[in-house]
Amino acid sequence: MEAWAELGVFTPATIQLVAITLVSLLACYFIFNIYNFFFYQSFRMATDGVSLDLPENTVHISMNNDSCTLSYIEVSPTDGESKPNILLLHGQKFNASTWDKDTGTMSKLQEWGYRAVAVNIRDEYTSQCTDGSEENKAILVHKLIETLKLKKVVIVSPSMSGTFSVPYVTCGRYDDEIVGYIPVAPVIHSSYSEDNFKKLKLKALIVQGENDKLPVASRSMKLLQNIPNSNVVIIAEAGHPCYLNQPIVWHQHLRDFLSTL
Repeated sequence: MEAWAELGVFTPATIQLVAITLVSLLACYFIFNIYNFFFYQSFRMATDGVSLDLPENTVHISMNNDSCTLSYIEVSPTDGESKPNILLLHGQKFNASTWDKDTGTMSKLQEWGYRAVAVNIRDEYTSQCTDGSEENKAILVHKLIETLKLKKVVIVSPSMSGTFSVPYVTCGRYDDEIVGYIPVAPVIHSSYSEDNFKKLKLKALIVQGENDKLPVASRSMKLLQNIPNSNVVIIAEAGHPCYLNQPIVWHQHLRDFLSTL
């Protein structure tokens, strides 16, 4: 030790630097784990329903003199009942198969007699046919519904997918296509205010996880609660992707809401 000290290795400045580095690493570790807890809530995926291992299909959307190809999975009711069609979007870290393999939601919707389509939709998938503007995203969702021949649509829209669903729902041009909206802590652009939601005539189920502390969740809740015909559900012991954390509870509320349409 004395030899190292003579070489200047264990100077007060060096010891201080090492201590600061260790404290910084520990702080980063705890911050990461706190974020991970609130966002994923440990992903306790006690899947309610079964995975159907659905094959992917593709749909071509033409707009703005160009086109883009989106992939999707689909289930149809076995009894042929005429019920609303369900369009499921997804968050940034997920994809269409989340609704099949991770939650069992697709099998539940089929069991309940609904046609359901889960689409892989992100900006990188749609950049060929939309410039990313709010208006073009609304048109894109309309074109998707039109091309897939969905009727009396209910849109399930968690997190990132709000950048697509909110422009569509609030633009007022496609009110005859959609009968229900289920936003799950969706991302809402800063240009939107409470007035954009006060005028909506559709029925909405606003869903959020009890432990979702992300800013996007509090902002979306503040705005979405202005939808006149809406109910709010806070899912206990769940984070941002509450449908993954508590799939049984999620399916209970989903089925109850759909039965009112």
